[in-house]
Amino acid sequence: MKVAVVYQSRTGNTARAAELIGASAQELGHEVGVWPTDKANLEFLTDADIVFLGTWTDGIIVAGRLLDMPGIWGKPTAGFVTHAVHAGKVVEKVGDVVTLLGGDWIGGRAFRRDKLPQGIAGFVIAALDEAEARIPNS
Repeated sequence: MKVAVVYQSRTGNTARAAELIGASAQELGHEVGVWPTDKANLEFLTDADIVFLGTWTDGIIVAGRLLDMPGIWGKPTAGFVTHAVHAGKVVEKVGDVVTLLGGDWIGGRAFRRDKLPQGIAGFVIAALDEAEARIPNS
């Protein structure tokens, strides 16, 4: 599958999580592209089979740049959030953003920034399996 990982990062933690997600998918044999929201490769994103969409939180969602990215119409999309203490309901809010962008929300996960890469591989495998199940003729 073709995997796009798009994120916004303030201090580098979400960028690190995005790179770990991309590396995990690549290790599984998938073609991967990783970009911040303002530099997303539109051609790659258009052709992607799944999108991972990430942001950070300090207790509230920071959706501004996520909403500025191009639509992801019908693409299975998994969300991820990096946080310091507690992510609250921000993962669910990322799901709302995915819906606004036209994506097919397949769920998400919060990652504590000081525990990375804990949980990344399992998250990626589960999301790829779910996306594959939703892609027609897969």
